[in-house]
Amino acid sequence: MFRERLPLAGYELARSGDLDHVREVIGRVLRPHRVSRLGNSPLDAWVRFARLRDMSVSVISYGGDVRFESDPLETFFAVLMPLSGVAMISHGRQRMRALPGQACVLSPTDPVDIRWSGDCTQLIARFERAALEARLSDLLGAPLGRPLRFEPPMDVSSGYGRSWRCGLELLVSEWDRPGTLIEQPLVAHRFERTLMSALLVAHTNNYTSMINGETHAAPSRAVGIALEWIESHPKWRHTTASLAREADVTERALQRGFRKYLNMRPMEYLREVRLRRIHDELQAAQADAVTVTGIAADWGFLHAGHFAAKYQQRFGEKPSETLRR
Repeated sequence: MFRERLPLAGYELARSGDLDHVREVIGRVLRPHRVSRLGNSPLDAWVRFARLRDMSVSVISYGGDVRFESDPLETFFAVLMPLSGVAMISHGRQRMRALPGQACVLSPTDPVDIRWSGDCTQLIARFERAALEARLSDLLGAPLGRPLRFEPPMDVSSGYGRSWRCGLELLVSEWDRPGTLIEQPLVAHRFERTLMSALLVAHTNNYTSMINGETHAAPSRAVGIALEWIESHPKWRHTTASLAREADVTERALQRGFRKYLNMRPMEYLREVRLRRIHDELQAAQADAVTVTGIAADWGFLHAGHFAAKYQQRFGEKPSETLRR
């Protein structure tokens, strides 16, 4: 991992032994924080930084032992990868020792406390929270029911983690070479979207089972919300997707929930409700004042023959017979 030289040599923001100055620079590219020196050795700190639209990469070294403390990140996720040295990281209730080959993923909701060794250089990839959660929502095809959270420890020396790290290294190496396609906004945006998707797939988070297709049936509460929307607004142009959004679950989960509790699909239940409402309307109507075709069309049944067959199958008589009674 970057064995020949440290990355982003052409993107240096600061090099200083003044801790306050370095804190101010890092606060601009990450977030305001507290940093204190551990011991009396002088600092030789430097900061490098490059960004795309929804992600950025920083390479930071303090050149001395320090303690870095931050309130919750709030607006972004961060992947910390030591390139050398060691970092002792506390994030929420988790504590870990990060070395080269072992990264740490910081979620936006927990404070951060890092003991940073003097020989530790870290590459930090920042992903904007809104963009990463929107990417997750696109992958799932549904709105998120709860904030995204990653497990902090991430092995980037093997498996999916190594593949993701190689993708990040490719991006950084492109920054280190002028005149590459990464300078084109269209290519850069596709690249960062790929890295975000890969991070969601590669590293364990609270949506991993859904990403892997291990969808469970929606709970009865969610099915009940969908039923209420159908019963209260049966003429609306509902779809399984729109009902899933209202119930705050995925389409697949809602379909499984309907099969579990009602033994039918959401759109079958909607059709059943509409047929019952048509039956009631036909019973109450005057035969010389309305037509079956008009009532059926008002309830979304535009194919007269198909509607008549479904109606007779459900009620044992033709809709015209119900109207005449």
